[in-house]
Amino acid sequence: MPASPSTPQQLLEKIDPRAGPLIITVFGDTIKPRGEKIWLGDLINLMQPFGLSERLVRTGVYRLSQEHWLASKQIGRRSYYEITSDGLTTFAHATSRIYALAPRPWDGKWLLVQALPNASAEHRKALRQVLTWRGFGQLSPTLLIKPGVSPKATSQLLASEKLSSYVGLFTSDLDKFSDPLTIAKNSWALKEFSQSYDQLIADFSQVDEHFCKTQEDAFLVRSLLIHQYRRILLKDPQLPAQLLPKNWAGNKARHRVAELYKLLTPQADLYIERHTIDKDGTPYPVPQDYTDRFAAS
Repeated sequence: MPASPSTPQQLLEKIDPRAGPLIITVFGDTIKPRGEKIWLGDLINLMQPFGLSERLVRTGVYRLSQEHWLASKQIGRRSYYEITSDGLTTFAHATSRIYALAPRPWDGKWLLVQALPNASAEHRKALRQVLTWRGFGQLSPTLLIKPGVSPKATSQLLASEKLSSYVGLFTSDLDKFSDPLTIAKNSWALKEFSQSYDQLIADFSQVDEHFCKTQEDAFLVRSLLIHQYRRILLKDPQLPAQLLPKNWAGNKARHRVAELYKLLTPQADLYIERHTIDKDGTPYPVPQDYTDRFAAS
């Protein structure tokens, strides 16, 4: 395995994030907790540690607006950007997964979503896209499953996607003669997730209290940390411990991310406060759920 990055700049070069997804990460991690909106000029300045030019930031924001992630609001002569209402729903789901330190306990119940005979190939494809993003695994071409998930929330999700007429929802316990580890192994790409988590740990293995020399460095490294973690985590179903292999890399990654996030946040926040101010020039107050990130549950 190649040597781990030993400076913030090497880390940035190693990860090489695209502007649009990186801006989304910064909106979720940094901007949403602070007033939820930001002047475009402040965003351009905020993104400077990543080496993004004004043109790249403007282009990224424009594309995210076209994709209905961001919406603009004119205040005086300034254009402010905020997450759209649809985007907020997605962000809330992501936030609850990213910043929780401990997984929720599992009662042994499974939710099964069965595509009905009236579902076309297009409907089944849409169903897979909607549910796999929410952590469901595919046990067969027409059956998706997930442990410990609310039938009501899933039903509402499918209704919002106009898929309710093409599925049946069932809750079930696993028969004692079935092996839950075998089912998990065949429904989710756990080996790929494990490799991704191992790579994340390796990439940030050199980060300690001496790694960042400036407040800008701390913001850069913390944002890259969450950016990479988010990319893996939002595909990871976060299965209960009973369904995971021993020494699951996801657990090690979660604790490492939490450790580094807490280490980097004090200096990162000082940088962020200089670039996230309201129209009167006052820094936005930080809500309690921001300070509680990665708190033990």
